[in-house]
Amino acid sequence: MKALILAGGRGSRLNKLINDKSKSLLKLFEKPLIEYNLDHAVEANVSEIIIVVGYKKEEIISQVGSEYKGIKVKYVVQKEQKGLVNAVECAKEAVKDSDFLLMLADEILVDPDIKGMVKRFKKDELFAICGITFEEDKLSIGKTYSAMVNEKGRVFRLIEKPKVPINKIKGTGHCILKNEMLEYIERTPINANRGEKELVDWIQVAVDDGKKVYVYPITKSYVNINTEEDYNLAKESIKKSNPRVLLVHTQMKYFGGAELLVVELANELTKKGIKNDILALSKSKEVENLLINTEIIIPKHNINLEPPGFKNTKEIIEFINLYRKIIRKLKKDYDVINFHNFPVTWTLFPYKKPCVWMLNEPPNLWSKPDAGLRLKIMNKLRNFMDKKIIRSSVDIICVADELNKQRCIERYNKNPKIVYYGINHDFFSKGNKNNAIKKFNLKSKFTIIQSGMITESKNQLDSLKAIEKVKDKIPNILMVFAGKVADESYMKKLEDFIKEKKLEKYVYFTGNLNREDLRDLYKASNIGIFPVGKQGGWLAPFEMLCSGNPIIVSDELGAASILKKNNLGIVTKDYPKSIIEIYDNYKKYSIDAKKSSLFIKKNLSWGIFSDKMIKAFKDVWKK
Repeated sequence: MKALILAGGRGSRLNKLINDKSKSLLKLFEKPLIEYNLDHAVEANVSEIIIVVGYKKEEIISQVGSEYKGIKVKYVVQKEQKGLVNAVECAKEAVKDSDFLLMLADEILVDPDIKGMVKRFKKDELFAICGITFEEDKLSIGKTYSAMVNEKGRVFRLIEKPKVPINKIKGTGHCILKNEMLEYIERTPINANRGEKELVDWIQVAVDDGKKVYVYPITKSYVNINTEEDYNLAKESIKKSNPRVLLVHTQMKYFGGAELLVVELANELTKKGIKNDILALSKSKEVENLLINTEIIIPKHNINLEPPGFKNTKEIIEFINLYRKIIRKLKKDYDVINFHNFPVTWTLFPYKKPCVWMLNEPPNLWSKPDAGLRLKIMNKLRNFMDKKIIRSSVDIICVADELNKQRCIERYNKNPKIVYYGINHDFFSKGNKNNAIKKFNLKSKFTIIQSGMITESKNQLDSLKAIEKVKDKIPNILMVFAGKVADESYMKKLEDFIKEKKLEKYVYFTGNLNREDLRDLYKASNIGIFPVGKQGGWLAPFEMLCSGNPIIVSDELGAASILKKNNLGIVTKDYPKSIIEIYDNYKKYSIDAKKSSLFIKKNLSWGIFSDKMIKAFKDVWKK
């Protein structure tokens, strides 16, 4: 099945809003109208998207490009605006012999059941199925079309813009059609009033021929945007259908993987018309500039929270008490609380509110192997409290991989939803190799990179040990560590090892990098290595893969199961052997890495991540 989106219209009644631009690129909550329908095409799992363009066609082609979320996009030009059926006729060659999902680029369907309609079309072997909504407003029904149907939803008459609606059925432009529908275009009469062939008349010809045409309640709220009033109605409909979300995190000043996740989620929520704000101890200009329309709420406090985290138990208790007071005041202004890293998860209890936890990793409350009896008892008590609080105040737990799913089940006896994090493929795939080579003096170097804060949890020491073993076998090898020093004592440990093994000329620390420099460095590097343990480090390997270069990761890394399952990189503990393996067979591993990059583009986006999180938010909100 293909998708056919009609986007050739002028939109003259929206001149005030579109300012002589393409109507289908009018933004609704930071997202162009056409993208709402492109997302429906993705949900329908179509093999190809065809867009019929006309007025300002270059703008649409430039905005959407040659593919959308991994699906190929083809363009067809409607030279004259002769209506919807003519637009479909223009796309006849592009559709070829496929059935197709027809959509209008200027229509908004709130929470549409695309998959349900596709399933019904296929299961009942229908000739056509028209997505409809049930509308109380008779004037609204008169703006599109209505249908006379039997008790099972089979159509026996479609009525274009009825002046006197006979029921509450209001038709949308979302229809799934058998390929043979294209043969009925020639038989479709020209409408006497408009002088062109109408969508309703076209489908009616098939109905009159005895074909199985049904309606399907695809949405509870539908707007075809032709006027400013329609635009405002669509905006209001989206707002009403979504919960207001408070994202709760420890801090937003130091920008690591957890903070990136919060920013990307906030922006995706904004694009989808969901009001959201962030509660945190701090913020930075970098984070503020990245956020589209999200406020960071910072309470008055004296906690100086810096990486790698809280300094002692007293500081954690102070933080929990502070957030508990703030959340108690704020919770009436939001419908759903979304927790991120511990100890924010303890700050809603004992109050009640629909709550979703994005469990990046369970709090590290286990005793150290050499802990004394008192510490072991204290940790057992904390584990007991953690389990009780989470089970009492968190409705849904989301995790990014199987490792954390098992941890969650063991710790909380709750079965979490797996929601893969998103990766900004468009950004990380566009690094400039030459910029990094020049800036970091990488010419003629075989460069291995590990990105992330310099901490024991990132395990940079194992990368150094690997370099020490392979340095004599690989000419001009250079190990680059890209990230802020978050643990001075661990950095001293690394420096001592470098000095002891005489590795000074083989190692380079960049310090903290902006995202542009980091993506350039990924592009210029030959291998990415991530010997991270069970805590953190999920995003970086995938960001490196976007550059099309191979990676090596620890088998303890949370994302290892995804990488292994989809053959995206080497999962191992024997880093020296793997470095040599890639070096000796570099062409093969480069080809594999480019395939991995395409996999990420199609399957791991922030849009997909946020859609699953939004579903969790709506589930707890409605419940």
